[in-house]
Amino acid sequence: MSSIVKTRIFSFFATLIIVPIITFGVILFARGYRPDFGTNKLEPTGILAATSHPEGAQVLVNGELKTATNNSLNLPLGEYDVQIKKVGFHTWTKKLKIEKEAVTRASSFLFANVPTLKAATTLGAGSPLLSPSLDKVVYLSPNAKKQDLMLLELSESPLGLLNREPRTLLNLANAKYRLTWSPDSRQILIQSSSSAQLVDINSGKVSEASISLPTILSDWQAKRQDSYQRQFSSLPENLQSFLASNSAQLTWSVNDKKILYTATASATMPEHLSNLLPGSNTQPQSRNLVPNHTYTYDIEEDRNFDIGTLSENWSWFPTGNHVYRINKNNVQIKEYDNGNEITLFAGNLSDNFAVPYPSGKQLLVLTNPNPITTLLPNLYIVNLK
Repeated sequence: MSSIVKTRIFSFFATLIIVPIITFGVILFARGYRPDFGTNKLEPTGILAATSHPEGAQVLVNGELKTATNNSLNLPLGEYDVQIKKVGFHTWTKKLKIEKEAVTRASSFLFANVPTLKAATTLGAGSPLLSPSLDKVVYLSPNAKKQDLMLLELSESPLGLLNREPRTLLNLANAKYRLTWSPDSRQILIQSSSSAQLVDINSGKVSEASISLPTILSDWQAKRQDSYQRQFSSLPENLQSFLASNSAQLTWSVNDKKILYTATASATMPEHLSNLLPGSNTQPQSRNLVPNHTYTYDIEEDRNFDIGTLSENWSWFPTGNHVYRINKNNVQIKEYDNGNEITLFAGNLSDNFAVPYPSGKQLLVLTNPNPITTLLPNLYIVNLK
C-alpha cells in the first residue's frame, strides 16, 4: 500500500475521531464546563450575568474585581458575595448561588448616594393625591383669597421632558376640600361640606355632583372591584384558592408579574404553583406565612419572600423589582426579595407624602426645607440617578 493511500486512510480515521471530540468539547464549553488544572478534570460551572442601571459599574466577586456590568462570567458552582459599585451611587450587594449550567442574574438598579432636590412648586401645596395610573398628582395651591386645584404630570412628555410645569384645573374658594380620583384617572371629585364637583382633567369641564354623589361613588367602587377581580382571576386557580383563604390587601407590581400581600392566617404556601424557570432567584424564601406579615410573591418564578410586618406599609416601586415605604420622615426602598435596603430621602416630610415617578428616576415629596422662613410646604423633586 502506497504512503499516499496510508496517509489518506490515517487522515480519514483521524477525522472520524478528532471532529467528534472537538464537537463534544465545544458543546461542553458552551454548557459551562471548564478545565480544573488542580484535579485535571472538566468541572461544571454556571454563568453570572451582571447588569446595572446606570451602566458602567464594577462587579466584584468575593471582594475581587472581575468585570464591568452588562457582562457575563463563568464561575465554579457555589455561593458568592457579589457587589456592584459605581462612584456616586449606593453599592448593590447580595449573596448569589451559582448553579450547574444555569444563568444567575445580578440585576442592580443603583440609586444616588446624595440625591439632588429641586422645587416643583413655590407657592405652597396642600392635599396632594396620586392618581390610580400613578402618573399624575393633584394638589391645592393658595391664590390670594382663593385656592387653585393644580395638576402635575409625572410621566415624560412626547419630547422626552421628565419635569413638566403644573397646570391649573379649577379656581376654588377658600374651604376644606376632599379630593378623589376616578378609577380611570380622568376625573377628580372635589368635595366640601356644602358641595361636590366633578372635573374632567383633559377637557377642563366642571360638573355639579352633589345630587349624584352617592351614585358616582358607588359606580367608582364597583369599577375598582371589577378591575381587582380581573387581575385576581388571571392567577392560577390553586394560587387563587390559597390567597383567598390566607391573605388580604393584594397589590400587583406595574408589570403584573409580582404580588404584594399581607398574610391573614398561619399557612404554608404549596410548592410548584407555577413552573420554576432556569436561573430563578436563589435568595431564601418564606413559604410559611406569619399573620400580619407582608410578602411578595413572584408569579413567574413561584418564589415567596417575607419583607416585614403590616405596620411597615410597603408599596410597589415602578421598577417592578423594588418596594418602598415612608417611615418617620424618610423614604426607604429595598428589593422585592428583601435585599439591599437603603434610604432614598431623609427630611421633614409633610403629610407623609412621597411618590415615585413612573420612570423610577425621581421621587416627588411634600416637604418644607426651611420651616422657619416658609409657612407652607411645597412639592420637591428628588433625583435618584
